[in-house]
Amino acid sequence: MSAIRAAQAASGDTADHHRIDASLCLDGGYAVQAGAFRHGTTRWREEDLHPGLKIILLDGQARSRVEDRPAWQMRGPSLCLAWNPGGARGADAFEAGIAQRYAMVRLPASALWQELGVDPDCLARLDPAAGSGAAVWHGAASREARRIADQLRVCRYEGPARGLYLAAKGLELAAVALAQAGGCDQAAPASAAREQDAVHEARRRLLADLRQAPSAPALARELGLNTRKLDLAFKRAFGLSMARCLQEERLLRGRELILSGGLSVSEAAWHVGYAPAHFSVAFRRRFGLSPSALR
Repeated sequence: MSAIRAAQAASGDTADHHRIDASLCLDGGYAVQAGAFRHGTTRWREEDLHPGLKIILLDGQARSRVEDRPAWQMRGPSLCLAWNPGGARGADAFEAGIAQRYAMVRLPASALWQELGVDPDCLARLDPAAGSGAAVWHGAASREARRIADQLRVCRYEGPARGLYLAAKGLELAAVALAQAGGCDQAAPASAAREQDAVHEARRRLLADLRQAPSAPALARELGLNTRKLDLAFKRAFGLSMARCLQEERLLRGRELILSGGLSVSEAAWHVGYAPAHFSVAFRRRFGLSPSALR
């Protein structure tokens, strides 16, 4: 042991220490945390991996492993992304006496796909050798990732604004980390262009005949996408789901027919694909008055 390390041990500087600078935990498993810690001894600590995606930016020194795979070393500002479909275990050995600064984001699998539109298949590509198990990527942290981690540590907001800020910065760090890892960028330009073409064609077909608009599953089959993926892409492109987009267009067109087309409420409802009673209910909910009040 060096003289400096011996002096640190004698003074108690290598005792375990943990400081949390920022922390946010939401229902469903989404979490953001930033802080610093130091361990008094170097030893492997095992744990179950978080089910979903975990991003860690570590400025320190450690070795890590997943299951029985070879360990890797992180030194200096490093990024590690771990995608766990479920059931995997990992372990870390942090170098004793070294201050380890970190920023961590956890995203549950359900939120990744259903709310954020991140396809688990692209996460599996982080580590092609992993097969169907946990996929791991690690490398030096980019300047942008380090900047976001620093912003998490020194968040100046309090109250409701603090939670919103931490949630936004956590998602930003996850996006930057995924972009750096390249897990969701492989073959992205061609697939993204096809997806954009599909959603614009879906909108054209959806609104071409309001009285007999195709269903979402039928559109998805015709355009070669699954229904959920098409609807998510549609919502990202236009801000509304396919169902909401169709409803909005039907109600707007129905109002126009009543105001300028000289049609009765029943006739307008038929032209836009509604039964008269359902049209009146939806119309009142959307515009705050009954369609008959326009006549």
